[in-house]
Amino acid sequence: MDTITPYIDPVFDFLKSGFNSINNLPGALLIAVAAAILMQSWKQWLPVSALAVVVQVAVERLAPVLTSHASFQLPQIMEQPFWVQCASRLVGYAIVIAIFFFLKSLVLKRPAAKHAH
Repeated sequence: MDTITPYIDPVFDFLKSGFNSINNLPGALLIAVAAAILMQSWKQWLPVSALAVVVQVAVERLAPVLTSHASFQLPQIMEQPFWVQCASRLVGYAIVIAIFFFLKSLVLKRPAAKHAH
């Protein structure tokens, strides 16, 4: 077990970091709730999670423009930290949206289709 721990710990740290980056921001949780509500099936889970990251980046870039009339700036897409942060958020959104969609599917169970005899 000691031989695989150095390889597993960074993975769990990355998952935890991604989850915390979404769970600790009310705006990100709202994006995740909206994404889960709009999702129709598990097939959409990863694309919707990726779209949630795009929405969050857009909101972060547009909020200063709309609230304090700051100049619009594109994100630093040519820098590695931007992509690491996006990957972390993708993991976080995937976890949080999966939880919300699972809860939604439990609460809004569709009635079983009746078979015609």
